Amino acid sequence: MKTKTELSRLFVLLHLLGIGLLVLAFFLLIPPGWRTHSVWLDLVVVCLVLSINFPPLALVRLSLGVFDLKIPALGLLEVCDIAYSLLALGLVYYGVVYFLPFRLQLVGQMALLFAATTVVGMAAWASAHAGEVAAEEHSTRSGLEALKAALSKCESEYAVKAPNRNRERQLLLKLKDDARYLSPSRDLSAISYEQQIVALVDDIRLRLEDSTPSPLDELFEQCAALMALRKQTSVR
Repeated sequence: MKTKTELSRLFVLLHLLGIGLLVLAFFLLIPPGWRTHSVWLDLVVVCLVLSINFPPLALVRLSLGVFDLKIPALGLLEVCDIAYSLLALGLVYYGVVYFLPFRLQLVGQMALLFAATTVVGMAAWASAHAGEVAAEEHSTRSGLEALKAALSKCESEYAVKAPNRNRERQLLLKLKDDARYLSPSRDLSAISYEQQIVALVDDIRLRLEDSTPSPLDELFEQCAALMALRKQTSVR
């Protein structure tokens, strides 16, 4: 992490150095009498294009955050970078060759910058939306995985601590089989049912540690009722 931070600082320094070289070349190569409003605008545009396409900074930008969440935005950003750079530099070229009025060039460059900013905003929205969807999917799947894990752990406890309680073990296996065919659901009631079943299964597992465990029919009935409700939410 420290090395990455140092490289990022080096890239920023190189970027500033590149901008400095452009400005220095501008003052050395462009006589004072030629430094019109259009020429100053051209300098700003060239510096902006350099900033957008500076390779090290692009690498740093792409490395921020979780990469797979940025995939929807990468295509938009790449197309936007190329299109804006070509159009902006093309307008600079036509302005120099055909002596386009400053106001026309300014309006054109502002329109291009506005369009590029809009595309970047769309890319940011796409990336944020992908992150939200991934988080929701992880949340729904984690609840169901927790339920399956609790049932599997309870089954292992029965095999070790209560191998002769076959009827209860069959009830547990029925719950486990039902859980296999459940689909992840974002319904709040489905999440609540899953959490309640996990709590009951954990209670069953803990009661197996008693030296003289009592029948657990009531707990299994509650689990079965909650499982039936949970299965109903899967088909809505």
